[in-house]
Amino acid sequence: MVETQQGDERQRDIPPPPSWLDKGLIQQALCNGGEENLQVAALDVTLPIPSGENYSSTIYRAKATLTDGQHRSFIVKGPSPGATLANMSSEGGVFQREAELLGTLIPQMQALLEDAAPGRFPPLAPRCYHHGTSPVEFLVLEDLTPAGFKMANRKRGLGLRHSLLALRTLARFHAASHALLRRQPELAEKLGNTWRAMYNTMETFVKGEMGAAAEACRSWPGCEDYADRLDKFKVVAIDKFTELNDAKPGAFNVITHGDYWVNNMMFRYEEGELKEFRAVDLQMSHAASPAIDLIYFLSSSVSDLIHEHHQDLLLREYHWELKETLELLGLQAPSLEALLSAVDVHGPCSLYGVISRPVLKAEKGLDVSAVYGGDHSCLVPVYELPDVKKWMQRVLREYVRKGWLPA
Repeated sequence: MVETQQGDERQRDIPPPPSWLDKGLIQQALCNGGEENLQVAALDVTLPIPSGENYSSTIYRAKATLTDGQHRSFIVKGPSPGATLANMSSEGGVFQREAELLGTLIPQMQALLEDAAPGRFPPLAPRCYHHGTSPVEFLVLEDLTPAGFKMANRKRGLGLRHSLLALRTLARFHAASHALLRRQPELAEKLGNTWRAMYNTMETFVKGEMGAAAEACRSWPGCEDYADRLDKFKVVAIDKFTELNDAKPGAFNVITHGDYWVNNMMFRYEEGELKEFRAVDLQMSHAASPAIDLIYFLSSSVSDLIHEHHQDLLLREYHWELKETLELLGLQAPSLEALLSAVDVHGPCSLYGVISRPVLKAEKGLDVSAVYGGDHSCLVPVYELPDVKKWMQRVLREYVRKGWLPA
């Protein structure tokens, strides 16, 4: 997960950049991008992401001044300084996974889309210029901000226009990835379930979030049943989530984004009009049902109004775009009924989005390192906020009705 503030480049008292993030690294990125004749004269490295708000990596912005006076800007991802989060990154192999996606698989997916409909489909994600594992794991990516991309307001949640654009792009991503899996079926195993890879760490975190949510529910009159259900479900939640994130043989599988929420999305505007979209942070990607991304997005990222009244519309629009794109690729999409059935089957996974949403939308980014160590006390006050209380009561009531939060 990555959190930041829109366009906020305020000066911060930050430590010097790591020694490995030097002119040589950026010079190699330029060469990989086809600009081998350009030379880096100076490099300015900043931390655009506040400390504690990106949980499994550290994000740097590297602005290079070239010998001919031109400038280039890159986003560089390195390991988290925290031992727990560094172990989480290593346990899940998230750097290698994102490097594989951005460096190899997404360019292949983009090529499939371009061959099917030249000029129709914009890029799905930022370009990867360089990646490696020595002296540390790192990624050098396209910096989208100079082109005018920025994040939406995570506290408010996405409105209808932003939600539709995000889901249409997700449908294209899923369609192209399904076509790639058809051509390279071995990818399903290679992109193994990240929930299985990160089982131990995620078990502690999920139990912590559910425990904090249950503690809050127990203090709300009439919500004791929700607390009992959450306390009971947290014991088996990690196993349920892990099982549902497996790619099922013979099912309609795609390469999921894996962490499709508002702060992993960049939007570009022209004169106030929404124009383009890019998905970022693909560390949790794996082969699974498309329902995994859909339910996490709907439960974590859309505004309360959209979540309450327009989920059906969003799912129908997603399906329409998926069907259209797959037809261009010479493939057939599952029916709308089959898609909605998959959403229902995978519905319990959206509880992860439900319990994470208040944390993701907290007024200030939370340093959740302690939660990975088993201490969820920092989360309880977040669930006690009045708007969170109102939202969770409505959603948990709905999930009990649907059977997603069993007794």
